[in-house]
Amino acid sequence: MATQTEHTYTDRNAEKFPDPVEPLDIDKYNISPATVNMKDPVGESMSQSLMAQSIACKFSHVSLQLVASTMGLFMIHGLLRRSLRCVARHARTVEPARRAAFVAYAKMSLDILHSHHGHEEDLWFPIMKPYVDFEESSHEHEEIERLMLSGYDLLKTAQAHVDARKSATAPAWPGEEISTTVGRLVELLIPHLQKEETLACLYGRRAPASVYHEFEKQIEKAVNAEMKEAGMVWSGSFQLRHWSKNEKAVWPPMPALVRGGFEFLGWLFYGKTLAFGPTAEELKN
Repeated sequence: MATQTEHTYTDRNAEKFPDPVEPLDIDKYNISPATVNMKDPVGESMSQSLMAQSIACKFSHVSLQLVASTMGLFMIHGLLRRSLRCVARHARTVEPARRAAFVAYAKMSLDILHSHHGHEEDLWFPIMKPYVDFEESSHEHEEIERLMLSGYDLLKTAQAHVDARKSATAPAWPGEEISTTVGRLVELLIPHLQKEETLACLYGRRAPASVYHEFEKQIEKAVNAEMKEAGMVWSGSFQLRHWSKNEKAVWPPMPALVRGGFEFLGWLFYGKTLAFGPTAEELKN
């Protein structure tokens, strides 16, 4: 199992917030109902101490919104780490008969990265800027997206190979190039994601509940539209494929029966593609 490295980053809003806030403690390598309280015990204790001032409910609401938003960040980051590692691992050795399914898997992995960065640039970073400044992360997106676009170009070649593999004019399978490019992408992505997670946990309590509430409304609308366009079963089952059993017991917040339906239909219709997902050991990292 991977270990979490401690990082410290510049607090660009320190002058506006001279009083420290209690950091949110989430171990991304050990997410389960036993380790994550969606009601946030720190927030609850703060609420109790402020009861006499009649503002306890405000802090409780902030805690609930904060944990939900932060868990969403951690979970999508976990999906990105795992799916892109799988792309890099499989690209060189995937058999000809499975290459069409691999291209679909790899493209979805890049699509989610592209979508996630769009959500951050358009929604998350702007709304959080007065409280948590992610400017450094935003600058890092440029190099990551350059590699992402190179990955898309390689997948076009891979798709052309699949479409014309019985033809003498079919391009060679670009497995080595895909593995190298996506592997480098993962190398840049890991510390980048860690930075965002650290900043969100250290300073997230500065933002009022209304900020998190507004973000949740906007992100839910955006994600639902994207999932409908891609196909609800395909996109939903792809996401669930990259989270462990313990993680899925916490996130996403949906009934187990609904989640099980997504997973069953996903394996039924897209099993050959989902098979490229992480092993049980890889789900720990």
